[in-house]
Amino acid sequence: MDDEHPDDEIATGTTTADDTDSADGPVDAPSSDAGHRPWYRRPRLLVPIAAFALLCVGAGVFAYLWASRGAEEASTQDVIDRYRREQSGGRGTAGLLRPAGGVYTYQATGTERLSILGTSQQWGPTVPATVTEDAGDCWTLRLDYSTNHWQEERYCPSGDVLLNVGGRGYQSFDFGAAKIGDTTVFICDPPSQAIRIAAEPGESWTRSCDGRSEGRRTQVTSAGTNTFVDIEQLTIGDEKVASLHYRLQRILSGDQTGTEDINDWYAVTDGLLLRSTRDTRVASPSPIGDVIYTEQGEFQLTSRTPLR
Repeated sequence: MDDEHPDDEIATGTTTADDTDSADGPVDAPSSDAGHRPWYRRPRLLVPIAAFALLCVGAGVFAYLWASRGAEEASTQDVIDRYRREQSGGRGTAGLLRPAGGVYTYQATGTERLSILGTSQQWGPTVPATVTEDAGDCWTLRLDYSTNHWQEERYCPSGDVLLNVGGRGYQSFDFGAAKIGDTTVFICDPPSQAIRIAAEPGESWTRSCDGRSEGRRTQVTSAGTNTFVDIEQLTIGDEKVASLHYRLQRILSGDQTGTEDINDWYAVTDGLLLRSTRDTRVASPSPIGDVIYTEQGEFQLTSRTPLR
C-alpha cells in the first residue's frame, strides 16, 4: 500500500514577523490595515494538527485492514450452486472406489502460516467438498479449505486400486491492501496408488507427482512412500464406517523444498475421503531469504449423504 503524504495536499501561506495576535485579541474578519494578518491565517496553525490527524486516520485504516485480513469460511451454498452448474446429468450413485457425486461437508481445524509479517489463516470450520464425475469412472474431489485455498485431486479406479493421476490447487494470502496467490498443477505419471484394497497392514509403495506453478513458473517434485496402516472404524454422523487408513510421507524437491506427513482414511467401499490429518513444511527462496510455509490441521466428514 502506498504511503500517504497529507502535508503535500495542504497549501500553507507565508507570514510576517508580526505573526502573533494583538492585545485586542485575534482578528476574525478581513482588514486592509497593514499591521493586521489576513483572516485566512488559521489554516496554517492547523497544518500540523491536520497532518497528524490524517496520519492517525491512515494508520487506523491500515491497522484495521491488517487485523481483518485473511481467509473466510467457504460458502457451502456457493459450492452447491457451482456443482449444479458444472455437473448436470451426473450418475449420482456410488460404485467400487467411486463415491456418489455431490457436495459433502467436513468439520475442520487447521492453520496455514508464512514466516513473514505474522501471516496466517484458518481452515473452515466447515470445509465444503465436491465429488464430480468425468470420463469413464474417474472422479475429482475438490476441498475448499477457505476463500483463499482450494485443492483438487483426480482419481481413477482400476480394479481394486484407486489411482491418483494428478490435480491442481489455488492458494493466496492477504497482505493488507494486496492479495498474492497462485495456482499449481500436479501430474502423477505414472499414476500413484492412493488405495490398494488387497494391501496388508504395514505394506508400502512409492508415490510421486510433479507440480508446476502457473504464476511463478516454479517446479517441484513431491515423492515418498504410501503405507497402509490398517482397517479402522470411524464414526461419521450417526453411523460406524469401515475405513482404510494410509500414511503418506513425502519429500519436496526442486524450486521448493520441504516435507509432507499426511494421514488419510478412505471408505472401504467407495473410496470417499472420510478423515485426514496434515502436517506440511515448505521453504521457498526469496530475495530476503527462505520464506517458510507451514500447514497443520485435520478434518472429518460430517455425513456420507451428499448435498445436490
